Amino acid sequence: MSSLALNYLINLLSRRDYSEFEIRNKMQEKAFTETEIEQALATAQQKNWQNDKRFAASYLYSRAQRGYGSQRIRQELRQLKGVQEDLVDEVMDESEIDWAQFAEQVLAKKFPNYQQPASIKEKQKIWRYMLSHGFYSEEFSDLIGTPN
Repeated sequence: MSSLALNYLINLLSRRDYSEFEIRNKMQEKAFTETEIEQALATAQQKNWQNDKRFAASYLYSRAQRGYGSQRIRQELRQLKGVQEDLVDEVMDESEIDWAQFAEQVLAKKFPNYQQPASIKEKQKIWRYMLSHGFYSEEFSDLIGTPN
């Protein structure tokens, strides 16, 4: 095994957690061979330096703290970070986040008067914001005020 590849991997993981997919991409950009990448990843996973489940849980909570909903976080983990769907589902199920309550907190922070009767235009603005941040309509639709 290449000690250079393992050192590069350790250097990456010393800064933050990465998914296996991200590490593979970064190491391929540095022109490591597939064998070197496999061996370095196997060592890191065996010693629990790299763990996709731990990465997904960490990512879930960091993105939730920034006001993103479960749908957006799930999509980012699968598409951008390359985490397997069954692992994403497992982490989402194990999380203790009440997404409906969380949607209300985000709504209250961004739109303090969301419970007041609102015009159609204002309701559309709220809906666009909440949907683009990955919340399901069921989590917030009954919280928005009725039109004038």
